[in-house]
Amino acid sequence: MPLKMIAMDLDGTLLDQEKNIAPEDAAAVREAVAAGYYVTLATGRMYRSALPYAQELGLTHPLVVYNGAFLKDPASGKVLGNWPLPLEVAQPLLDDCLERGIYIQAYVDDCLWAPRDCEEVRFYSHFARVPYEVEPEAIHALPQAPHKLLVISDRVKELRQELEQQYSGKIKIVSSSKGFLEITAPATNKWHALQVLAAREGIPEGEILCVGDSDNDLDMIAHAGLGVAMGNANEAVCRAARVVTAPNTRNGVARIIRSIMTRQVDVPV
Repeated sequence: MPLKMIAMDLDGTLLDQEKNIAPEDAAAVREAVAAGYYVTLATGRMYRSALPYAQELGLTHPLVVYNGAFLKDPASGKVLGNWPLPLEVAQPLLDDCLERGIYIQAYVDDCLWAPRDCEEVRFYSHFARVPYEVEPEAIHALPQAPHKLLVISDRVKELRQELEQQYSGKIKIVSSSKGFLEITAPATNKWHALQVLAAREGIPEGEILCVGDSDNDLDMIAHAGLGVAMGNANEAVCRAARVVTAPNTRNGVARIIRSIMTRQVDVPV
């Protein structure tokens, strides 16, 4: 079965250790675009953080961001999907963490809000290449439902258990990078947003290739027509994938794209 759509994660997948796209991977993505594949990004990052990478690659299709909580078309500026964390859940969770001295940041209208200017938010700002706003008061009175909350800590395993127990059924937590806990609405995931996008474009779900490496990629890799794990992916993602490509440090994205284009790898019927 031929493939029509290619959806790629960013961190740990398309990006190298310095958060850049290797020339070989960029060339392969552009070749896929030129060959007529519907290529997009599916990332946990903010829209404003993902957009420069899409522009670098010449991608013009809607982007899946915030782990699937937001779907936006860069060509028209239209929002095609919006699934934020309900305010009645987000605000108490934020307040609870801040009162306990746990660093947590909020994403409000594609802006990064931090409770204070500190090492954590400066690290994240450099990591994601986005500015941040210090909102010590407003963060306790969010004006709208955030697309995501992010805890940065050196004890994420313990905190994840605590939060999942306390807010059982009200949140979803995944981790895409060491020390990160990404909190969204329970049903939020990249695959759901890709399903919405594929239905809009008339692309069968079985003709979608998804590539990723972390917890937040698990749903799309498990359900895509062809789910591909990076060589550096965690064990659960590798188990869910049909194919494991090379690591992000060895042009794993380029290898799988060119294998698909030359029909060395195809979707099982």
